[in-house]
Amino acid sequence: SMELAQNPYGNYAIQVALETFSTEECRPLLGSFKGKYAQLSMLKFSSNAVEKCIEKADLQLRNEIITEIISSDKFLSTLRPSLIVLMKNSYGNYVIQKVLSIAEGEMKVSVGVAIQDSICHLTDKKLKAKWAQILNKSS
Repeated sequence: SMELAQNPYGNYAIQVALETFSTEECRPLLGSFKGKYAQLSMLKFSSNAVEKCIEKADLQLRNEIITEIISSDKFLSTLRPSLIVLMKNSYGNYVIQKVLSIAEGEMKVSVGVAIQDSICHLTDKKLKAKWAQILNKSS
């Protein structure tokens, strides 16, 4: 499913499957990306599939996916991009915005805090302003 998610047409197949089948039926597919959500978020085609996975997942699984995406890579594999990298990435930034818009309750607070903590590490002033504005709109 990793190769399918990264394929220009395969990612649509994944999105259609997620739209067509129940969350329970999609659980194996959603689980197959575990540990790879942040990486897939940075690629043109798979980032769309990641956004659809976030929408489709039940609350528990959604929170697991979000936690994986926003967690710093300091304590995890160095192969996994950090939130700052995703915020700067031309595809990853849309996934982070989706995460911010769909997260609920305590998870939304955690996402906001993670983004806020990351903004100060951005060197581009326009990017800092953009994320500050996105964060403002979401609260």
